[in-house]
Amino acid sequence: MYASIALMVSLLGSWGSLGAQWPFNDTQSMASSDLVSKSLWAEQLSISLLPSYSVQPDQDLVPNLCLQLLHEFANISSDLSNCLASAAWPVRVCQLCYKEYAHLKAIMNRIGSPLQNSTLSCAATLLRSDRVQVIVALNDFFDDLWKDAKCANCLETNNTGILNNTARFMKSFELLVQCFNRTMQEPATPLQKANYSEVCQECNESYKDLNEQYTKLGHTSALCIDLEDAMNSTRRLWSKTFNCTLPCTDTVPVIAVSAFILFLPIVFYLSSFLHSEQKKRKLILPKRLKSGTSMTHVQDKST
Repeated sequence: MYASIALMVSLLGSWGSLGAQWPFNDTQSMASSDLVSKSLWAEQLSISLLPSYSVQPDQDLVPNLCLQLLHEFANISSDLSNCLASAAWPVRVCQLCYKEYAHLKAIMNRIGSPLQNSTLSCAATLLRSDRVQVIVALNDFFDDLWKDAKCANCLETNNTGILNNTARFMKSFELLVQCFNRTMQEPATPLQKANYSEVCQECNESYKDLNEQYTKLGHTSALCIDLEDAMNSTRRLWSKTFNCTLPCTDTVPVIAVSAFILFLPIVFYLSSFLHSEQKKRKLILPKRLKSGTSMTHVQDKST
């Protein structure tokens, strides 16, 4: 360490002596040329002194490996951004971009882990070497978007594949869309309203099945943005565009409950009336008994 400092001081001293011996011209161009030469020489001098501070032989390989990881992160970030933008409508980001996202997380894991045959990592160089922390900011952006889309609900652990429930729902959705396209009738003229009654009849069972699947997935917290967007668009088509309604299968219980509620006032007033009549009887009966006993007492006296 002290030898390196002494070497630096001696070199700087020799640079000062050389600078005193450099010829100067009165012209402006020569002066600027000398300044450029001196600055380049000083820069080369400072760079030449850097290897003297190396403490491990394999540390010279770290910048090259970190630079390779940086290029891989840049490429996969570009691929993931392109996939997310392409799958923004209709929303299919979880199903179409999970491979790129898993690759991105794998590269971030490699950046934070020690390199092969070394105790060093690229985290300090790539993640914490600047104030902005570009790589960290990009990784956080992708993580927040992935979390907001709730993609983990539709994918297997570590984003390795699509869940069977998700694939089954999307298959039913595709069948329903095919039914819409097959039975949909366009209006003859722009002023004529389309007749979608056939769509409501032919696609009723498919729509009912898809709606039931969506309800079950919602109860188990297995919904992501892909399924929510597919169901919302389907419901808009069914109710607003096709003007269809889903028939209620629980009509008998609904009618029974409604009839019971309507019958409650009648039961209340009837019970109130019967109860009041019973009280009147209880009040009149003692008077009759009293009059009867008084008449018996009078007859007894007369005899």
